[in-house]
Amino acid sequence: MNRINRRMAATVAALAAVGLVASACGDDTSAEDVVGSATSAVESAAESVVSEVQGSDETTGAEETTGAEETTGAEGEEGTEPAEDQTSAVPGPDGESVELSGQILAKYNEVGGESSPLGMATGNQEDVGDGNIAEFDGGIIAWSPDTDAHIVWGEIRVAWEAEGGAGGELGFPVSDEQPTDGGMQSNFENGYITYIDGQTEVMMN
Repeated sequence: MNRINRRMAATVAALAAVGLVASACGDDTSAEDVVGSATSAVESAAESVVSEVQGSDETTGAEETTGAEETTGAEGEEGTEPAEDQTSAVPGPDGESVELSGQILAKYNEVGGESSPLGMATGNQEDVGDGNIAEFDGGIIAWSPDTDAHIVWGEIRVAWEAEGGAGGELGFPVSDEQPTDGGMQSNFENGYITYIDGQTEVMMN
């Protein structure tokens, strides 16, 4: 736009110059020559301004169209399959594979899969109530629509399973194991379990 404004200013100045020259020249022939020359210059400048404006509009339009196409294309492409729809075979017992799916598979991959402390799966994913659980060498991943997927392991896992696991009174875990004063704690739908100084304690809400 700055370039266009400068061209327009030059055009106006040229027009003004034509008027001054015409009034200042006493000789009619000389004045006509000067006016003709100046008029040609003005017309040339005006054509240049029009051309530049049109070129700018075309460029802007092209850029806007391209951007719209890119956005549409991005939205039209199939995205990554939702985690709840994913299924994958993972190493299981005796060299056999075990199928994990949904949020349990996503959680397992998130913590490092078989190279994580969970290790290999020990059996197929199972339904419990409205959720699922999967057992591994080093712990359990439990998921339900209300709690998301969380890991229970170690002595807290032992105490939780003694209370019936996800189908018991404590219900599904609502957090991964986390540090607490002097030990660790896992929170469940209806209580929590602590492991402090080598002892587990189950607390119901």
